[in-house]
Amino acid sequence: MPRWRTIGNTHVALWNARKQWGKPHMYIEYQHDQPSPDGYDNVTHNYEQARQHFLKTDCDAFLAVEDDIIVPENAITDLASVDADVAMGVYCLRQKPSHRWNTFQRVADGEGISWTEKDAWACMRWVNNKEIAEVDGVGLGLTLIHRHVLEKVQFERRGNACNDWYFSIDCQSHGFSQKAHFGVLCGHVMVTGTRHILWPDVTQPHLHRREELP
Repeated sequence: MPRWRTIGNTHVALWNARKQWGKPHMYIEYQHDQPSPDGYDNVTHNYEQARQHFLKTDCDAFLAVEDDIIVPENAITDLASVDADVAMGVYCLRQKPSHRWNTFQRVADGEGISWTEKDAWACMRWVNNKEIAEVDGVGLGLTLIHRHVLEKVQFERRGNACNDWYFSIDCQSHGFSQKAHFGVLCGHVMVTGTRHILWPDVTQPHLHRREELP
């Protein structure tokens, strides 16, 4: 959980997912070390600290869960079942007005296209059937990364985007497969203005809905 705040909704949801998973695992928070005035740099710094710690263990896979992502109970179980080097859950990004999904059909230097922009009908079909689809990556809010990937790829920034963008590009460069599980739909907490959660929702015109928080 590498961001700067902790939101209770995330902890409750993640606890329930860990209970359903039920297998041995380590749980560590990386969020308090803020050496830079740049928030993106701090996020990257904490991700890289977590990667280095992970590689000193005998764990098989690394699960990133950011502190504003509400995961379903099936999150860990379903992502672990995906036949890919990197497996992602699905959530809405903060970018208004479309709040496109984090699952991108194209990620490159200076260019990115979400599957919700490229083919919304495909996204609707994948969600309705809880399918797994290939992606170019982006968005580490809920992402399971197998050990051999992190032995080759580190978390870093090389431009104006956050580290998730460059991680996706580096995975492509190494030939690592990236897939999204469209049966693992996550909420994204928004705390600017009114507090609410964005949810992917294929029944809505713009493929998302808002859940207001008290």
